[in-house]
Amino acid sequence: MASNLPLAGYHVLDLGRTRAVAQGTHFLALLGARVTRIDIEGSCLSDVHDVLWNRDKERLAAAHDPADRARQLVSHLSAVDIVMHDFLPSEARALGLDPDSLSAAYPALVHVAVGAWPAGHPHQDMPVDDALALGSAGLFDEQQPVARDGPLWLRFPFSSALAAYVAASGALARLYARNRSGKGGPVSTSLVQAGLLPMMMHWTRAENPTPSVQFGMPKDSGATLFECADGQWIHIMGAAEKSPAIAKALAEMPREVRDRHNEKYAGAVIPYLDGERGAVEAILMTRPSREWLTEFWASDVPAQPVQPMGALFKDEQALAAGYVVQRELPGVGKIRVAGAPFHLLTDTIGPDGAVPPVADVAQGAPKLPLEGVKVLDLGAFLAGPLVPMLLGDLGADVIKLEPLAGDPMRPGEWAFNGCQRSKRSISVQLKDPRGREVMERLVGWADIVHHNQRMPAADKLGFGWDRVRAINPSAIYSHVSSYGPAGPRKDWPGYDQLFQASAGWEQEGGGEGNPPMWHRFGVVDHLAALASLLVTLAALVRRDLTGKGEWVAASLLGASMAAWDSYMDEQDRLAPAPRLDSMQMGEGPAKRIARTSDGWIVMSSDDPEAPHRLARLAGDRPVDDWMAGQPADALLAMLKAGGIPATRLTLDNRDAFLSDPANRALSLSISAQHPVYGAFETIGGAWNFGPDLRLSLDLPPPLLGQHTRMILSELGLAEHAQQLLFDEQIIRETRA
Repeated sequence: MASNLPLAGYHVLDLGRTRAVAQGTHFLALLGARVTRIDIEGSCLSDVHDVLWNRDKERLAAAHDPADRARQLVSHLSAVDIVMHDFLPSEARALGLDPDSLSAAYPALVHVAVGAWPAGHPHQDMPVDDALALGSAGLFDEQQPVARDGPLWLRFPFSSALAAYVAASGALARLYARNRSGKGGPVSTSLVQAGLLPMMMHWTRAENPTPSVQFGMPKDSGATLFECADGQWIHIMGAAEKSPAIAKALAEMPREVRDRHNEKYAGAVIPYLDGERGAVEAILMTRPSREWLTEFWASDVPAQPVQPMGALFKDEQALAAGYVVQRELPGVGKIRVAGAPFHLLTDTIGPDGAVPPVADVAQGAPKLPLEGVKVLDLGAFLAGPLVPMLLGDLGADVIKLEPLAGDPMRPGEWAFNGCQRSKRSISVQLKDPRGREVMERLVGWADIVHHNQRMPAADKLGFGWDRVRAINPSAIYSHVSSYGPAGPRKDWPGYDQLFQASAGWEQEGGGEGNPPMWHRFGVVDHLAALASLLVTLAALVRRDLTGKGEWVAASLLGASMAAWDSYMDEQDRLAPAPRLDSMQMGEGPAKRIARTSDGWIVMSSDDPEAPHRLARLAGDRPVDDWMAGQPADALLAMLKAGGIPATRLTLDNRDAFLSDPANRALSLSISAQHPVYGAFETIGGAWNFGPDLRLSLDLPPPLLGQHTRMILSELGLAEHAQQLLFDEQIIRETRA
């Protein structure tokens, strides 16, 4: 790989059989690491997946003889910096790949394990499969189906897509600690831990909940998806009436007609568009989608069309931002694939192929992976603040700087709380030069400056790249945008919903022949944040070698495309990918959810013989009727005997999950004391680092400016100077 990439000189061993490991190590390769893959028997990856995530790796076949395989592993483990695998705990022990064995034999090695559930959990031996993990955790029951009640099959494989970033980021956090202490060690994560990151918005409990926390976002909240005259759907965020054409049509529509249209949504959980949703819906049906999109874009109304997966391969912005890569591969031919979901925007080149020397002796070994790292969070909403929160979970000291009115997402406390723990808050008026001076002190303090403001606004407020670099040349400047750092839409506003629409995930999720469906998990926001986390950590690792800061970037557009599980050939055809049926029950006869006499189950098998085995179990009865008459536990036992992986589909699982002693013991669920809510329970950490390193999960989401005085004192500002800023309303504090 090119020596100007941040992980040049590092060597990674891929022992994965699933997407999370294959794509996680692929991301490390995109960042410059040399990746060697040993192809293990029992891979769950299709030929399409192999093209997507294994194309730039050195490939070796696993030795068949157990003794030869052991020697093969030893020869590679002794030569690499990172190994990543997805063996179940019992399999790992048999191969000598369990954490204790690896740490004893290879003290400097970073070893990463990905499971369905964490090791030590009652479900630790579950196959590493999206459907089984999400179904057993209860997430198949967290989305309202399009045309029926009950749980649904999620076509978006977001737990694996998220886990790829989580595993790779965990590897780099451990690598950063190793480069300081000389000691490698374990990192583990799971599809459940990654998949639950979005549920931090939804699965919380408070001793003293406010109305916003109590209301949350119900499953049947709906979305601002609209059909146009040409039958095409568009997703709109923001005030549609900012469009002159919409405003004019609303003004001209007779009151009784408007009321009749709006009556359709009189009982809606959330009254979108100030209660005018029905009227806007009728107006949008009068013109084709392209005309409306042109109108909205000209009025700075965030909107995107609902497109099929792959349409963005020809999109002007996706091409300009570098999110489309053309390759020619043996046996495959010329194809287009999604490019890297992150950018390195400065030339920071270290010595060719050099890596920081591993310390011989651990001096003051850290207790947290990112102990001593300082982060300034200037972001808002979700994709920006989530990255500093995760850096804080990893042990960084994070300061969130907010305007006097606060983060715009604070009124939606349920969503705000999902990306704001592990931080302290300071509130500053940046439009005043005295407030700007406070911010610049924090820029000088920080190792990482992170935000998701549009770049023209960041420049205007004094925290654009040029200004940050002038104040602190060693700071890593990390930015999350909507559309990427280059191209005609680089400064456009955007939201998760728009990229679920344009990337094809809403169409895929709705099921065959149905209207599109927005996944309320905010998956693209989370994917973009994790892409930013990964490239930020890579820059932090490189800074140990160069001492220089740099500008790194990620975007919602890039992340939405990197989640695809297909590519496009020369004839503009997509490679085969799963398709969801019209009832949103599954992707095939043995890859779906099913009702039983006392609940629901999830089956997930790609084995072509599985449907035949299922039919034999049912005998002369239709399979669905047979399963509907079976108790879940008895059915699961029969499916297990028939070689069909399956698990119970958990319903209404929030309270049970947060209270489960096994989840609490593994910090899958945690509780912290909040100044308003009292005991505040939520989802726990995305990683485990073994006995020597821990996560920092003690700080609940802060009140606005809760730590203003503390932070200013740490910056060396005298009390009388602080009071003057308070008196002049340049800063604000909310007392805990």
